[in-house]
Amino acid sequence: MSLSNNISYPDLFEQISARSLAASFVFNLQTRRFEYLNEAFFEIWPLDPERIDDQLLSLVASVVEEDRDLVHQSYQKLLSSSFRQSAEFRIRFKKGPERWICATAYVITRDGQREAIAGFAEDITHYKPSAMENKYSIHKNTMLEMLAHDLGGPLGIVQKLALQLEERSRQVGQEALATQASLIHQTVRESIQLIHDLLEQEYLESSNTAFTFGRVELIEQLQALLAGFQRMNQDAHKHFEIQSASPQVFVQIDQTKFLQMINNLVSNANKFTPEGGHITINVQEEVGRVRISVSDDGIGIPEHLQPGLFERFTKARRPGLKGEETVGLGLSIVKRIVELHQGKVWVESKENEGTTFFVEIPSQQPSPQ
Repeated sequence: MSLSNNISYPDLFEQISARSLAASFVFNLQTRRFEYLNEAFFEIWPLDPERIDDQLLSLVASVVEEDRDLVHQSYQKLLSSSFRQSAEFRIRFKKGPERWICATAYVITRDGQREAIAGFAEDITHYKPSAMENKYSIHKNTMLEMLAHDLGGPLGIVQKLALQLEERSRQVGQEALATQASLIHQTVRESIQLIHDLLEQEYLESSNTAFTFGRVELIEQLQALLAGFQRMNQDAHKHFEIQSASPQVFVQIDQTKFLQMINNLVSNANKFTPEGGHITINVQEEVGRVRISVSDDGIGIPEHLQPGLFERFTKARRPGLKGEETVGLGLSIVKRIVELHQGKVWVESKENEGTTFFVEIPSQQPSPQ
């Protein structure tokens, strides 16, 4: 299709678009017809170029049902208030796999009136983490927590026994045995520090690397995360649960870092919740926002420690119920990740009753200016 003579769009747009790998389009708001589509458009949407205006319903129907509200809202904003909108959504045709599309549209005005919408669309499926990659990321987080939990506790006991053996051996004049016990104590201490250095490095890397935002179905990801904690704590008979009024909740997040942040909150709850306790993730959708809370019925946080809880190397750090050590970095990184999602985090807690951490973020991240 060529540009209509009814609208004097620059020939340069057509020349650039014809050579672009991204789909380009111009849609006339008055006639409700496409004025221009390049060849790349039909590689994404395999429709008949000669009948494209009669296939608008098929074009809309190709958007996955869960994403249609997002596309509709973006279109309405272009009609009324916004001059640029970007959105990531999925499309699917009967004979083909589901694909992710990133589209950016601009309003073209004449004499102050919105006359057309022009823009670009790109298939970004290959940039999206696959289900296997998502599973691996969650599995990696769980394994790190299992490493700290399952090795840190027993090694802590060995460390204390070695120290007691060293002291007792010196009291009875067994210097050779005391030296060996001291070596055991030092080796175990270094091993425990290595575990904590590994976790610390993982959390630091989570917050310092570049953020890549995408649209994610949150409930499914949280279920996979909690399943790992449930398996890890079978012997402790702890209960992990997700509560949500909606079976699916879509948010625009950096999936790896956001789930690492939630993983950190659940890990903290796990450390301070006794055997048989309950840890719950609650997800609530509000207008334009999503609130996630991580609650436990553990030992709680003393009131005087709460103000500095999110500071780096906070003085509020405490060992877990089984002696798990902490360097006090985790919650400061939680705050950093939440703030980079344009959100906020806070805590409510009472000693001997439990703790709830709240995270609130926009459903969609604002477009860069």
